[in-house]
Amino acid sequence: MDNMILEGKLNLIHTVGKFKILINENKEVFWKYFGAVLFPGSLNIKIDKPENLQQEFDRGNPQPNFVIPRTELVGMPDYIGNGQAWRCVLFCEKFPVPVECWIFRRIGSRVPKGIIEIVSEQELVKPHALKDGDEVSIEVL
Repeated sequence: MDNMILEGKLNLIHTVGKFKILINENKEVFWKYFGAVLFPGSLNIKIDKPENLQQEFDRGNPQPNFVIPRTELVGMPDYIGNGQAWRCVLFCEKFPVPVECWIFRRIGSRVPKGIIEIVSEQELVKPHALKDGDEVSIEVL
């Protein structure tokens, strides 16, 4: 099966910082699954096509690399299901080399329509002077 390629734009204006709290409150859980210390925050990317991407991810399509049971995550609202992660490579003209990272989706998450969250071991926005609307592509491995 070919890797999925997603095209999108950074959505930095609507970031509220809640993901930072999630990462900090669940460091041990994320270490257990990701095998890494994740940067406290996520990179939001607006993907227009396919329009049903969030629903497909919630269904496990494509199959995630791993699933984190909701019961292992601290501070989850009642409507949130398990966390799922897909290994990916993020491309942006501002990166000297593509960045290996993860798409992380909690089933039923209420992030705005078409937004996916990227988590990484490194900070991406400030070191690379990323701006809202910068174009990126994501290869889902």
